[in-house]
Amino acid sequence: MFPLQNLHTHCTFCDGKDEPEEVVKEAIELGMNSIGFSSHSFTGNPAIDGMSDEWGYIDCINALKEKYRGKIAIYLGVERDCFTEISGLEGEYDYKIGSVHYLKIGDDYAPVDWSEARLRSACEKYFNGDMIRLCEAYFELESRVQAMTDCQIIGHFDLVTLFSGVDDTENRRFIDAEMAALDELLKTDALFEVNTGAMARGYRAVPYPSERCLKRIRERNGRVIISSDCHDKSKLLYGFDAAAGLLQKCEFKEVYILTDGGFEPVGL
Repeated sequence: MFPLQNLHTHCTFCDGKDEPEEVVKEAIELGMNSIGFSSHSFTGNPAIDGMSDEWGYIDCINALKEKYRGKIAIYLGVERDCFTEISGLEGEYDYKIGSVHYLKIGDDYAPVDWSEARLRSACEKYFNGDMIRLCEAYFELESRVQAMTDCQIIGHFDLVTLFSGVDDTENRRFIDAEMAALDELLKTDALFEVNTGAMARGYRAVPYPSERCLKRIRERNGRVIISSDCHDKSKLLYGFDAAAGLLQKCEFKEVYILTDGGFEPVGL
């Protein structure tokens, strides 16, 4: 079994349920080798969720690093939405997850993962009810997420499938947009996150990204990392076995974890 690590972890500094130290204690109880926190990045735009006290978050996680040194390795990360503002604190972080949570249309930010009703409303308002066209816009933005966020990890690549109803589509337009975004991101050195968060919330039976995407990533020698997108400490390692099984089915031999020396491969 590969070393147990989760780098996509939310806490009370953003939309997570638990205090950071409670999450650390749970990780130790679970026998985890290490844990990384990734609160949503600061934003000056009230339409986008994010930390309101970024320095407080940084100080808190750094203090926990010292308090639990020798018991568990703790990493300070951030999940940067492509539309959040750069705060000037980028150098404080050990890693960044780059994600697309919104489509920006004029002055409006349309969330893709809040609810099916919100997504369908945006589809009717801005895309004349054409959900595939909305997905094309999402993937065009997703293709640029690494450049926009300078991330080391691509978060939930095909998040738009959560509420769009196209998670198992064979629509050619959808697949072309999906693969074009994948191929653009595969030109970077970023890791693709195999994210079990929607499984933990009961929305999906499989992780992001889809098996089709994972096969493409494997064919193009892309690298992957498993995470739970944890918002509740009780789900810290939710679905890791299922994610590992899917990766093995797609012929991956290794996943990556973060160490003090950087990202390193470990066998599945």
